[in-house]
Amino acid sequence: MLPLTNVKGVYMKRISIFAILSLALAILPAAPAGGQTTHNLEIIWQKAKPETSVYWQGWGFAMASGDLNGDGYSDFVTALDSSLNEPWIRYMVKIYIFNGGLTLSTIPSQTIIYDSLGNYPSFCIADFNKDGYGDLAIGDSRGVGVNSEKGQVNIHYGTGFDLNPKPDLVIDGYGSATATNFGQALSAGDINGDGVDDLIIGAPDYGELNARGRVYIYFGDTSGVDDWPDIILNGHTEAGYYENFGNSMDGTMDYNKDGYNDLIIGAYLNAKTGNAAGKIYYYISKGEQIDTIADGWIYGEASYQRLAAYNVSSVPADTNGFASVGWFGTPDWPSTTGSFDRGKCYMVPGDTMGEITPLWAMTGNDLSDSALGYWSCSAGYADNDKLGDKLASALLAFGDPGKVYLWLRRATMRQQPDAYIIGRASTPGGDALGGKIATAADVDGDVKGEFLVSNYFADTGNMIWLCKYTGPEGVAGRPADSGQRPAFRLGQNYPNPFKTRTTINYQLTTNSSVNLSVYNIAGQLVKTLINDNSVPLRIGEGRAGSITWDGRDNSNRAVSNGVYIYKLNMGGKSMAKKMTLIR
Repeated sequence: MLPLTNVKGVYMKRISIFAILSLALAILPAAPAGGQTTHNLEIIWQKAKPETSVYWQGWGFAMASGDLNGDGYSDFVTALDSSLNEPWIRYMVKIYIFNGGLTLSTIPSQTIIYDSLGNYPSFCIADFNKDGYGDLAIGDSRGVGVNSEKGQVNIHYGTGFDLNPKPDLVIDGYGSATATNFGQALSAGDINGDGVDDLIIGAPDYGELNARGRVYIYFGDTSGVDDWPDIILNGHTEAGYYENFGNSMDGTMDYNKDGYNDLIIGAYLNAKTGNAAGKIYYYISKGEQIDTIADGWIYGEASYQRLAAYNVSSVPADTNGFASVGWFGTPDWPSTTGSFDRGKCYMVPGDTMGEITPLWAMTGNDLSDSALGYWSCSAGYADNDKLGDKLASALLAFGDPGKVYLWLRRATMRQQPDAYIIGRASTPGGDALGGKIATAADVDGDVKGEFLVSNYFADTGNMIWLCKYTGPEGVAGRPADSGQRPAFRLGQNYPNPFKTRTTINYQLTTNSSVNLSVYNIAGQLVKTLINDNSVPLRIGEGRAGSITWDGRDNSNRAVSNGVYIYKLNMGGKSMAKKMTLIR
């Protein structure tokens, strides 16, 4: 993201959205007078900004997803930022957590409130201690208290219950340097190959005389994430200009399939091919943890196109013949003045050394500014195959309603999007839909990836939408098993540990005999929860449900404290998970 500028005590993005020509894509319909236009998408959840005061801002600016409570469903997080009393210039951040499940509520499952100095937070969810629960990292690039102006990252470890409202760990801004924007960008991935997620923190304004930028990597282990960096990557100067290295980054993919996650880092002010043309660095593991010298790179095409100014992302692939790819863009292409234009997105291989050539590119189709590529990310496995799909926003499309496109991954990519959502033309000042988009993973248990869309730039009517792809599958000739849904899915019980009762979610995709039972640690049967069709209408094609265990055995006797195994057997296959009873 770009730096923030202080305007009368309120920090606002250094972006001006001007009125532009309302010229639409010739191949697509214009947005209607009210509501969103969707094609091959369904809005399955939406939430308006929960605070009406103008002092609460940034609804949907930061969004992230992951399974925080270990129930097998992806949860998602967003926030509001506020100066509650302008004369005091007192800033606070209110963080909202929405749990996934078979039914989705607009009432947050938990709210956490922080003091802040005014910057919007950044989020990352990963399992930093390998306990099976997602952990929430919150970046505060200005920091508070002893970290005031140094920045900090707060870690809340998942436990199966609500997160601790106070951080379990605070990672201080590194050293004594201030105004580095430490924590402005966050990512995670298993960088050192030990099976535990590591935390990646960007400080794009690091540098005493210029903003070369830095990225810090903190290894995770079974006791949690380190509080001192294990790897430091430094930015560069190119033709005498600083580059803001670490403004955006992604460490979620293993591009070369060696068991170690690789890392891509954006430096949007790099001047190799022109002032502020931008550059993205690739760090490939090569069978060991990454070193401090980049293995590959791609440059912005021309001056002031600011490649990766807002984000970089990775898109997975789990099918023979396909590899994970980088996916990012610039909303300024083809302008050379640093202003929003048609925009362009690039799909880039991740296992190539040296200067990298894109595999595929997509340009904004509006005849005027649409700002395609302002934000881009993976859509997950939107059509339920083993090829990750791609999202990109054009927040100024159609004269500011904004638009988000989805392309399914194919052996030969095509320009025509497979799905899209267009913002509301009736919103005063423009909806600017697509100000942020984010992968949501599988929120509702249907094995298909969903994604989040916000319009936080809009002057009014700030919303977050959760969308699901509903169109046909797009990959022709994929391997026979790559589009098959698993025969069943077994979620982690919640709460866990539990005192009196716990709930187990499951999903079944084929008709077969089914048994769900609880065993003690010695393998002895304790309780049969489901046997064949004992729960009407929950067993069969595409059925999903949940069942509660009250800590009693088949004779209705309370069982003792300890670890128990619950096991789902179906059609000769089985899946088991552990749970803990503490009375």
